[in-house]
Order: sequence, then C-alpha cells, then structure tokens
Amino acid sequence: MSNIPVTPDRTPPDLEAEEVAAKHDIPTEEAKARVAQGGHERSAVDGAAEAGKGESSND
Repeated sequence: MSNIPVTPDRTPPDLEAEEVAAKHDIPTEEAKARVAQGGHERSAVDGAAEAGKGESSND
C-alpha cells in the first residue's frame, strides 16, 4: 500500500506513467497511453514510448 494520501477530489498519481514520461521525455498523458498500450511489460512500454515520440506534437 502507498503512503501517498488520496483525497476524495484527487486521484493518486500514476507512478508508472510518470516514470515512463521522465525516462523518455514525453508528456505524462502520452506515457499513460503508452502504458495502456504496452501493459505492464516494461520492454513493450519503452518500445511504444520511443516509437511514439513526437507523434502527438506535430505543430
């Protein structure tokens, strides 16, 4: 169990997505999508994050 307090108006942070975001220098929302896409298999998530870099920010 986590020591991070959860209040009724706030959901707990997605630590896995935050770690992927920091590691691959991508936004947390994109990292959440990559985690959802790759599941909890780290190599699949890392591969999806690398392959998807810049896909959502073509401005």
